[in-house]
Amino acid sequence: MAIDLQQIGKRFRFYTNLKELEMPALQEMTGSSSELLTNIICGKNYLLDDLVAILKNFHDLNPQWIIYGEGSMFKPLNEDGTCQDGQKGCLKKDKAAYLQQMKNMLIELDAAEVAKGHQADVEALKAKLEQYKATHQE
Repeated sequence: MAIDLQQIGKRFRFYTNLKELEMPALQEMTGSSSELLTNIICGKNYLLDDLVAILKNFHDLNPQWIIYGEGSMFKPLNEDGTCQDGQKGCLKKDKAAYLQQMKNMLIELDAAEVAKGHQADVEALKAKLEQYKATHQE
């Protein structure tokens, strides 16, 4: 499977927006330059080693999702609500806002994938989102 820097950037931007992390906080958390973080978010050229080093700073983030778009955005939680590495992971936004932002991201990814001829992948993502919404209705 080929790695798409633009899709990685969109997913990383979605995650950082969801967690309400601005550039200064990202720089502090990762020890990375704003230039490198901007390149990742914009899908410009950067080394995969740099991305992996940055992703290690996000204890609840699933790197498989960021890089390949596979699986859940978040790592599975333990029964006590902590991530597998013991860190607490929480969202500041409510579930409805999260689902709306996810829907908007899927629309954006849909346009990019359709342009590349990957309509089946987009349809599978949409089906998973609908399934998730149906099983997590309040």
